Amino acid sequence: MYLLWTNSISLRLVLGLVLFCLPACGPKVPSLVKYAPLPDEKICRIAVLPFVNETDYPLANTIAFRVFMAKLVQTGRFDLAQEGDVREVFLHMRIWPGQQLHIEQIKILGDRLRVGLIITGTVVEMAEVPIAGAVNPVIALSLRIVDPRSGETLWYTYHRREGEHYRKVMHFGVLNTVTSLANQVSQEVLDLWFKKGFKGCAD
Repeated sequence: MYLLWTNSISLRLVLGLVLFCLPACGPKVPSLVKYAPLPDEKICRIAVLPFVNETDYPLANTIAFRVFMAKLVQTGRFDLAQEGDVREVFLHMRIWPGQQLHIEQIKILGDRLRVGLIITGTVVEMAEVPIAGAVNPVIALSLRIVDPRSGETLWYTYHRREGEHYRKVMHFGVLNTVTSLANQVSQEVLDLWFKKGFKGCAD
């Protein structure tokens, strides 16, 4: 059983409904599905695994991963497993970055990295669309908070944004690069998570 297929029917239904609603509804916040509660105890140490790229955009997973990690570090709430340590465990387990992991691999990763939670991410969409002589970046991410003790998904989040949205709706000015848009998308996901009870040592 592979992690990406945990609760697969429910995840497909949720993602399908979100994608169907996007043109008409234009969701202003990320969608969040809670399959199980987060641990009651404070979680100080967590790991973010290398993101998976399901797009044709080169290095989409690297861009989104690095930006998301930087936003997490800025919060000062967690002790994050170092990227080098994660990749070293991947190497020892013969796991390639971008490979989907099954539950037993997640359990082993959690034990070797000594973390209380694991975050996985997939770049579903990333593009730079020419529009009126400018560039309109587009990003869609799916993220999971996983319990390394069981390997099960606790929270699932999907979020899609376009750079043009911020000029038309939020009046932030246009976000015209995928990096600046990834920064905003990551911040919005983390803001929602913290609001809904995602807490670290500093809380």
